[in-house]
Amino acid sequence: MAVKRRISGGMVALAAGVGLLAPLALAGVASAHTQEISSTCGSVTVKLRNYNPDAKYKNTVSVTIGGKAVIAAQQFPDSFEQTFNVDPKHTAPIDAVVKVATSENPDNPAWNKTLTESIAVCPVTSPSPSPSHSSSSPSPSPSHSVTPSVHPSTSKPATATPSPTGPVLASTGGGGDAPLIAAAGAGVIVLGGGLLFASRRRSARRH
Repeated sequence: MAVKRRISGGMVALAAGVGLLAPLALAGVASAHTQEISSTCGSVTVKLRNYNPDAKYKNTVSVTIGGKAVIAAQQFPDSFEQTFNVDPKHTAPIDAVVKVATSENPDNPAWNKTLTESIAVCPVTSPSPSPSHSSSSPSPSPSHSVTPSVHPSTSKPATATPSPTGPVLASTGGGGDAPLIAAAGAGVIVLGGGLLFASRRRSARRH
């Protein structure tokens, strides 16, 4: 009888211990459900951890980016992780919304959440200016002095006109009549010479 009482007492103590540990274990499972959303200017990443993979429970996630549904109520087992690309050329912030739900405890706000992330605009990087190349003016070429070549003159030297050796008659200012006067004088001289010759000839005949 003493042995049976000891066994019964041990079973009661074990049951009590299990009863005390069960809430702690459930609390640990409940606190293990994690949701995380992060973003860059060109992507959004969603991470869900430690959900109950039991087939009798349904875990779903929905993602909307900029008002457009990317995935809708997609089921996942115990975890989910995916990165969604975003056009990096958007000029205004874009909202990303993630909704996660589980049928294990649909009323637990720690397991069923709506997460929102604002996707910032990518910074605009201005192109660095190219180094300016200073236009160097070409150095002037050295000037070559041109020495004129001296060619011997082929023209004949001017011959000096000899001056008349006879007496120079004074200019009478006649201008264009001088030749006529000279011709008349010559005629007088010739005529006088002829008369003198004829006179001498007559004298010779007389003797």
